[in-house]
Amino acid sequence: MYPGAGFYGIREIFLAYAGLPRFLPLPVAVQHGWQCSGHAFEASAKPPEIWVWSPRMAAEVEAYYPAKRIRVVGSFYCYLKRLIKNELPQVEKRGSVCIPPHSSHFTSTDYPIEEFVRQLDKLGDEFKPITVMLYYLDMNSQTVEMYESFGFKVVSNGSLFDECFLRRFVHNVYDKQHCIFSDLGSGVFFAADMGLNLVRFDIESRFVNQGNEHTTDEYISKVKMFDEEFLRSLGETRPSSELGESYMLSPGELRKLILRNYFTWRFVTRSARWVAGKVLRSVGLFSRNPKLT
Repeated sequence: MYPGAGFYGIREIFLAYAGLPRFLPLPVAVQHGWQCSGHAFEASAKPPEIWVWSPRMAAEVEAYYPAKRIRVVGSFYCYLKRLIKNELPQVEKRGSVCIPPHSSHFTSTDYPIEEFVRQLDKLGDEFKPITVMLYYLDMNSQTVEMYESFGFKVVSNGSLFDECFLRRFVHNVYDKQHCIFSDLGSGVFFAADMGLNLVRFDIESRFVNQGNEHTTDEYISKVKMFDEEFLRSLGETRPSSELGESYMLSPGELRKLILRNYFTWRFVTRSARWVAGKVLRSVGLFSRNPKLT
């Protein structure tokens, strides 16, 4: 219903942690991935609240939404980690997961794949075997065949609206020893939290905007500058502070917060508009298709 809440199983994670039925809507917008700076995406639907990972991101989003409607709750990944802790048996970590630069909706990412693959192939035995994790938008036959031709296993976690996306990510990563990456992203922070050693390949990547109004040239430039500075200062405390685990709510606190937002004027009016729209579309469908009556 609100931006971010329907991606990667975020809605289901928060509802399950709060002990609420998983079919309910989430009455807030959510920061759906790690980002260096704020933009208007989460604010676009005027939600009762925007939930962000960290105080740094709260300050960023204040440029687009009133501070009183922005709440720091920690990343949805932190909540999933507690939900599935018994699903992850103790194992000896070995090998690597590689997270290449990836595309997003309306923004494709180009990078020299062959050069990247050859750098992977030159790594020592302590990094093998290597599992390459591709975002579903980059799962084309040419890219997959390039990685597989060097003997690397290729996996994907599902699509944007797959509620098991993040769960698959955790299962694909937690038993690895190293995380190899080029560009910063959510997966790098999650991998660091799972204890993987971060190994960066400095490969030039290029964003190609294909209609994303939030991915402006100015935003892309800011991202690249921020990433370089962040990588230089990357230490043990930086990834954990970005995830905001210390700001997590208890199941009871989260449940009360969700229920309270169901009774806000913003949620009630948006829900009424959504129901009215469904009714009108249904009426229109029947009027155009007399056989349905």
